[in-house]
Amino acid sequence: MGEMTPKKRALLCITGNKKKADRISCFDVLTTATVDQMNAVKAPFPDAHRDPELCFRLAAAAWEIIGLEGFKLPFDLCIEAEALGCKIHWGRIDRHPSVEAPVFNDLEEFKVPEKIIEMGRFPIKHGVEERLRREYGDYLPIANQVTGPFTVAGHIFGIERFLIWTKKKPREKIEEVLRLIADINIEDSKEALRSGADVICIADPSATSDIISPQFFKETLVPIYKYMVRKIGAPVVLHICGNTMAYLPYLPDTEIDAFSADAQVHIGFAKQVLGDRVAIVGNVPTISVLLLGNPQTVRKATIEAISQGVDVVMPSCGIPPRTPTENFKAMVEAARCWVYV
Repeated sequence: MGEMTPKKRALLCITGNKKKADRISCFDVLTTATVDQMNAVKAPFPDAHRDPELCFRLAAAAWEIIGLEGFKLPFDLCIEAEALGCKIHWGRIDRHPSVEAPVFNDLEEFKVPEKIIEMGRFPIKHGVEERLRREYGDYLPIANQVTGPFTVAGHIFGIERFLIWTKKKPREKIEEVLRLIADINIEDSKEALRSGADVICIADPSATSDIISPQFFKETLVPIYKYMVRKIGAPVVLHICGNTMAYLPYLPDTEIDAFSADAQVHIGFAKQVLGDRVAIVGNVPTISVLLLGNPQTVRKATIEAISQGVDVVMPSCGIPPRTPTENFKAMVEAARCWVYV
């Protein structure tokens, strides 16, 4: 039997069927861009966020320069907020774009424009996904990332204010807004799947248990994610930053295929809680290991994650832009050497 395509391997691993794969996948569905790659392919931030040619070159660099087994777009978490009217600070070569200020003062003010995915940078993202599929065929998988409803709510209303509202305003009003944002994510995902994406990653970093309770997660966010998964109809990975151990028992109810675990999550424990119900991807530490470590410490952390049972090897969060190429590559190489016996 010849070697499996990275796409087939990634889809098996993400959907919890890694035993059917020839080896573990190293497909990063979080941000993949680094300054080293930008320099190598002459596609620097912030221009690469807005120029389709540069965007394509930098997305492709994940495979061409690092060897990651697939592509992921976009590079930042501001596309939705931008299309909803927020002013964006575009950052610099080693800093991601950020939202400058909220755009709505109250839940009642929030309206979703008609045909929102034709606005802002949505068309650039979907156009580049189409080109990646055309140029790399069915060999490599493509992940389309959407910024999750809770994080977008933080962008458009202000995170502190929105958190206070979750405690003071009627729960159904909060749910209604989150559902409207989820609908944008769903529309974006469907367009991405038509354009050539294979996997949807919901990145909802602000939904961290550092700021919201497991109860709010269970009662409000789990039904929202479940609604999204059912409407999207493709493999879905959910990423939430921080220590999400208290969320683990509720993850199967979201019906996601895989959960992307940050460095604070013990993979062995997560596997015990989740069993075969949700795949776990991650969680090679981005700061202590990938950014500040060396190839040897990266290999050690990668093998540690695999031996604890991760289904796909990935950084624990979006890769820091200054991560050295030799460290990033060491993660891929360690994963490639691990064959199931």
